[in-house]
Amino acid sequence: MHRVAVRSRIVAVSLAVFLAASSFVSCTVSPEALQLFLNQALLQGMITPEQARLIREAALSFQNESRPFTYEEEYAIGRVVAAAVLSQYPVYNQPELTAYVNKIGQGLAFFSARPLLPQGYHILILDSEEAHAFAAPGGFVLITRGLLKLTTSEDMLAALLAHEISHSALGHGLVSLASYRMGDLAMYYAALSTQQANADNKETAALLSAAVHDFVSLISVQGYSQAMEFEADAEAMRMLYETGYRNAALEDFIHMLAGSQDECIQQYSVQHPLPAERLTRISVIGQQYAQAAARAVRLQRSRKAASLLRVESESTGIGYPAAERSVFGLEAETGSSEAMRVAPLELIRRERFGAMRRLF
Repeated sequence: MHRVAVRSRIVAVSLAVFLAASSFVSCTVSPEALQLFLNQALLQGMITPEQARLIREAALSFQNESRPFTYEEEYAIGRVVAAAVLSQYPVYNQPELTAYVNKIGQGLAFFSARPLLPQGYHILILDSEEAHAFAAPGGFVLITRGLLKLTTSEDMLAALLAHEISHSALGHGLVSLASYRMGDLAMYYAALSTQQANADNKETAALLSAAVHDFVSLISVQGYSQAMEFEADAEAMRMLYETGYRNAALEDFIHMLAGSQDECIQQYSVQHPLPAERLTRISVIGQQYAQAAARAVRLQRSRKAASLLRVESESTGIGYPAAERSVFGLEAETGSSEAMRVAPLELIRRERFGAMRRLF
């Protein structure tokens, strides 16, 4: 009995070594190297021929399972996840609000890491007071009304959408799913190996029946890893900058989450890194974009000034503007007209958000 236990443990260790090797060599293991390892193990009596066959089969399965998902597979997975979510939460039947949120989301998605998914991005609002969001593979983003209600401006709404879209665009769901899928395979082959050593082990059947994990439960209860959340925050900041929304809106949203005493909101916050850590990282990124924006403004003004000097030089023939209409005055006028162009956009965003917020 002791020898059986030792042999089972050796096989389990062998499988673990194989898993580690697969991970560090881009999930490709030379068949010759594996066979050499198995031959040595067989000669030393560490494993039986049947266990060697299982390890070879495990190698092939791990390599198949670790291959990248095709987009068709990703989209199919996303539809299954979305269907599972919709079996728990009904869709909010408010077409006007759905169109508004999608208009913002589609604009943000165009600046995401993957702007042109074959099937596009699909944003749905769930009719629930809970604060929850599901970013599934294939461009599916589902957000509850309870989470939307936390936003107080279109900038903040854009920050929320950008964060969730980033999860899908960066493939975080697929990475999480693949890690669990590999874990299931390890459990499966370890169980088969144990079964060969002890055919009466009833726990094997239970282990095999529990090999498939519910992905919806993964993202709704545990959320994504901290590294993924930080990456989604950084990507969201970039998207906000590219689309002209305030970067500080993401900080405002995180402050809103941190200051809430509502249990539903706190549950959503628990799925993310500590607010202080997120805010520290976001602040650094925000300063970088603020500096980039300042440089862009200076460059734009410099180009306008050079253009005005060239035009006036050609018209006066002396290379200097007339005193009553200097380049600085014209540049100030240009800046003023630019401010006039920016103000209406902010006003439009404020007004349309105010009109839509009553539907949240």
